[in-house]
Parts: sequence; C-alpha cells; structure tokens
Amino acid sequence: MIDKNIDYKDFLETNLMRLTMELVEWMEGEMIELNKTSQYRGSIAEIRLFNALRGEEKSISEVAKIMNISRQAVHQTVHKLVNLGYLELISQDGNKKNKIIKITALGQEIRKQGSEHLMEIERKLSWNLGERNLEFIKTILSSHSKHIKK
Repeated sequence: MIDKNIDYKDFLETNLMRLTMELVEWMEGEMIELNKTSQYRGSIAEIRLFNALRGEEKSISEVAKIMNISRQAVHQTVHKLVNLGYLELISQDGNKKNKIIKITALGQEIRKQGSEHLMEIERKLSWNLGERNLEFIKTILSSHSKHIKK
C-alpha cells in the first residue's frame, strides 16, 4: 500500500513493475545471446509467440489475446515462422478466416532448444540469487499467475 509519506523517487526506482521489467529485459537479452550460437536465431516477438502457444494448438485470436497484441501482429510473426517451417496454419472447420496455429516437428525441436536456453538463464539467476530465493520467487509468481487466470 502506498503511504502519504513515501519517497516517490525511491518508489519509482524499486517498484515491482520496474524491477520485473528489468529482469525480463535481462532474460530476453540472455536468450538472444544464447540464440546466436543456435540453429534458430529467433526474435523476441517469435520467442514470445512460442511462449504464448505453450506447446498447444491455438487460434490466432487466442494468441493475440494472450500476448495483448493485434491479430495482425500475430499474423506477421506466425507467417515468418510458417515460412521457416516451425509452424503451420490449419483452417478451422467451416471458418477459413480463423486459423489454428500448430507447431511442426521442427518447431518442437526449436522449443526444446529454447527450454535448454531458459534452464541456462535460470542457472545464472540461481547463482546470483541463490537457489532457495529463485525457487521462492517462482513459487510466488506461479501462485499469482494461477489467481489472475481465473
């Protein structure tokens, strides 16, 4: 809760949103660096799209909602990944406009590679924060995530 006597300068430097965004930016930078040594050198948008799919088939509309971006932005990224052979688009029965995104076998290999990169990033975090602290943060965030999805 924000107190009337709070030092706003300190608050703006240490608020949860800023700290979380800085961590995400660091993690995305690490992912890009790890991708430089890989077969797949995905952009942040592509990595976020794979994350939104979570290994499942989803419609472009669903992914746009999850990512909080336009359907057009999802289409653009999906089409690039389709051309690379990582995704395919499947027309829904009776509805050619709304298509389902499916991860191909090659895309599944890329997901596996991405999970290995994420494990490496978490190892770095664990070295900096300590294993117990990292697990504690993950537990709290996981619990919060379950509550906001309801």
